[in-house]
Amino acid sequence: MAKKRYGLSVITYTYNDQALAAGLLDSLAGWDCLPREILVVDDGSSVPFTAPPGTGARVIRLDANRGPAQAKIVGLSAATGRFLLSLDADIRLDPDWVTRLLPLAARPDVGIAATPIRCEAGSGLLADYQRLLYSLHLGRSGPVEMAPAGVWLLRREIWATHGFAGYPGRLHEDVHFSEKLRRLGLTLWLAAGPEARQIRRLSRLTIVRRGWIWQGREFLAVARTEVISALNALLMSVRRRLAAHGAVDERFWYYDYLYAAYALADLLREAGRPETELAWLTGLCAGELPGPARRIFLADMAGLGFPGAASGREGEGGFPGEIRRALASLLPDSFATAVNAAVPHLLAEDRCRDWHFSFYDG
Repeated sequence: MAKKRYGLSVITYTYNDQALAAGLLDSLAGWDCLPREILVVDDGSSVPFTAPPGTGARVIRLDANRGPAQAKIVGLSAATGRFLLSLDADIRLDPDWVTRLLPLAARPDVGIAATPIRCEAGSGLLADYQRLLYSLHLGRSGPVEMAPAGVWLLRREIWATHGFAGYPGRLHEDVHFSEKLRRLGLTLWLAAGPEARQIRRLSRLTIVRRGWIWQGREFLAVARTEVISALNALLMSVRRRLAAHGAVDERFWYYDYLYAAYALADLLREAGRPETELAWLTGLCAGELPGPARRIFLADMAGLGFPGAASGREGEGGFPGEIRRALASLLPDSFATAVNAAVPHLLAEDRCRDWHFSFYDG
């Protein structure tokens, strides 16, 4: 039976993650429809991307890395189909995903049609944590406030009339575009049925960095003038995070604690505190951990750009007392036991290192 062919442009993006992009292009052969156009925006990869033979993809290469938002502007603006399907390179769709959603995207009141995104990063504690963080809108259908940028299906007229060309940022384009379309009275609609799947495997350092990129903007803005207010607000959000994630698996607390320490150090750096104080913060946070986890934590913080002092219990004279008191009350009673249970998984992650590169590392 011949496959249906629609006026569909498929657009994806790659930056030093060629294997993911090539895998996405190969997966299109399994769809029950044929796109008329396939575009790949190579966002300044160190080795230029070459599309696999037989995929028919056209590569648009940018000389320098501009970030996901700008890559989407280039790709969506170059597409010519009646419908545009923007996919991150780590997204995979069921064969009938497009044919299920095209009628929805064709509705004049719909700005973007999509489905929830299920993170399928493999097995292991870190993969389970990544699934918890990055699976989006699971179980939901109907209108939503934001359509995550991993997968968008829209009419080209929506992009031509209401796109975000001129948006200056590297990131947060999904927040910007979603808000813009909703202000115009257009609906962001999630369809029921099988989700899109996100297969990128991220290291714990990348998860921490990209999480703070997304969540830290408001905290950092406050820290420039009201550092203690920013720190207290951050610690309150971390307390909620620990409670929510611990209800799923208390071993996730190591990743949450690493995130909290990195965020605290970055807030203090933004506030202009000296590097010696940042080192003592790292040492202070390390002091709350049992021995094997402490060594892993100090190596992780150094990898994140915040090497620690030998001990967080010395030389604290200039360190804000508010932080010391807050850290003492932040951690659940079973924190040390849970982190000890996570150590074998952390060591296995360090041996494995089968992580995919992320746009957020660039």
